[in-house]
Amino acid sequence: MRKDGALLLELQEEWLLQERLDSHDKTVLLIWILAGLLGAGVAYKYFFQAFPEASVQFKVTRAAALEHARQFAIAQGAQLDGYQSSIIFQVDHSAKTYLEREVGLKQANQMMANDVHIWYWETRFFRPLQKEQFKVWVDPAGGVVGYTHELEETAPGARLERATAQTAAESFLRDILHADLSRYDFREEEANSKELPNRRDWRFSWERRGFRAKDAPYRLSVTLAGDRVAGYSEYLKVPEAWERGYDRLRSSNNFIEYIALIPYAFFLGGCLYVIFSLGRSGALDWRRGLALGAFLTALYFIMTMNQWPLERAGYPPQRDRGLRVRLQRRQRGPGPRGARGDR
Repeated sequence: MRKDGALLLELQEEWLLQERLDSHDKTVLLIWILAGLLGAGVAYKYFFQAFPEASVQFKVTRAAALEHARQFAIAQGAQLDGYQSSIIFQVDHSAKTYLEREVGLKQANQMMANDVHIWYWETRFFRPLQKEQFKVWVDPAGGVVGYTHELEETAPGARLERATAQTAAESFLRDILHADLSRYDFREEEANSKELPNRRDWRFSWERRGFRAKDAPYRLSVTLAGDRVAGYSEYLKVPEAWERGYDRLRSSNNFIEYIALIPYAFFLGGCLYVIFSLGRSGALDWRRGLALGAFLTALYFIMTMNQWPLERAGYPPQRDRGLRVRLQRRQRGPGPRGARGDR
């Protein structure tokens, strides 16, 4: 084995000595270097136009945004003792894509920087196994651009008349969010109520006067659960016809993507065939292959754990309601009374 190894090493050294770059090889190498420099220059010039999120000016840190959201929720009457929290940075993909495709990158970037809230910190306060939760959206400048208090439909509340409910919604916009309602038109046709077992909910919306991103207006929306504000949002109202057309486009792209996976599957199958063939003939060092596989598995695990904040932020706390029922049943103990209560 040592003689074979030495012979192989000598052959490799002889081959390396014979290999020299000729003029053609040097020309090709120079072309690739110049192409790389040109690509780097183009990327440097157009990067912030193609990826405007890279130029977002953060005036509040992640921790400051979370604390600001907590204080805002508490100011709305939330009792957050014992609540867990999560925070992630999000983008309104629908509005961003609409602006980029319909008004162009330059104007879209200007609108997203000054007129339309696209990027925000999404904070969430929740308890496991409980539906009631609070969400607050904070923009990079530190302003609140969204709020939700999710309640059980059977939660108690008042049954306000429309005029009283509208006054409460307007007071919230003016006094809490300091919105200038003189710049907005009230959407009379979108004022609606919802009757629930123990309360009446209302929803009102306003539209910014004189603003259109092609066919998309900018709106404010306030929801009341009983006599308390349970939701607020400001958003670009993307036309439904455009969304349907874009969904059809995405469906076609996804179909092409699935078709492109077919040759990849054949390629992967060929690789596996070669690996097993080499393994059966004894030409493959399984120890090194397994070590490399373990290393790549560890990297993949780390990459997956990096998604944990996103999974935690989106996981519905009431999803494990069945587990809560089982825990309550154990705490009460067996018996027909407990069984009827679970139903």
